[in-house]
This record gives sequence, C-alpha cells and structure tokens, in this order.
Amino acid sequence: KLYRDGVEMPDEIIEYVAKHIKTNIRELEGAIISLIAQSSFNKREVTLELAQQVVEKFVKNTKREVSIDYIQKVVSDYFEMDVATLQSKTRKRHIVQARQLAMFFAKKFTKASLASIGSQIGKRDHATVLHACKTVDNLAETDKQFRKYIDDLTKKFS
Repeated sequence: KLYRDGVEMPDEIIEYVAKHIKTNIRELEGAIISLIAQSSFNKREVTLELAQQVVEKFVKNTKREVSIDYIQKVVSDYFEMDVATLQSKTRKRHIVQARQLAMFFAKKFTKASLASIGSQIGKRDHATVLHACKTVDNLAETDKQFRKYIDDLTKKFS
C-alpha cells in the first residue's frame, strides 16, 4: 500500500493506474495526485471506480505526443529515403524539403525547443528550424504539390 498525504492507496489501484497511463512518468504522477485530491476533497476512499474515472479523464486529455524520431521516420518513409539522408548535410532540394517538413512537424507536434529539434534533425541550430517552418508555411501557400505533402503527412500523424 502507498500512503501519501494521509491517503491509503491499495496496490490493485496503483497497478490499474500504471497499466493504463503509459505516456510518461509525469502523466502517471499527475493521475495519482489527481486521485488523491479527488479522494481528500470528497472525503471518499480511493476505489477502483474512482481510479477508472480519473484515468479515463487523463487518457482523453493527453494526445499521444509523437517523438521527433518517429516524425523523421514517417517523413523519410514518405519520401523514400532513409533517416540518415534526411539528416545529412546535402542541399539537394527534395532532401532539404523533406528535412524542413520534419522540422515543421516536430515543432507542430512536440513540445521540444527549436534548438532541441535542430540538434536531433541533422545537428542544425534553432535558426535553421525557424527558417524551415517559415519556408514550409510559404510553400504551403504557393505550391500545390507541397501542400499535398503536408496534407498527406498530417494524416499520418493524426
């Protein structure tokens, strides 16, 4: 049994929460804290039913965050190249565009900083990522084929 803030939590409940919240440790901790809060506010003991309500709320509210690695893999596959090519120093237009799309989606779908995105996608700096995002926005407006790339890839991430 786990005690926290004077609240007793049976093992089966801890196991239930842990089994259903797999995103990351912060989500898990958040759910447990939420469970304890619900229990102490409402002067109810922590039951499996209460745990199910809290977990359901958590699972609904947390969109699965895609990783930068996953984004690079999906973009690379879409353009039929490997991730190493995507990350390479080459300036060939189709590779540059694929790399810029990967950066654009990393900014859109992760909470990573620009510097972190850049360092993971070919050791670039934050300014390169910012430039990539602006370029993708501009091309989306002006280039029908490029707009299709964005739409196709967006479907793969949602």
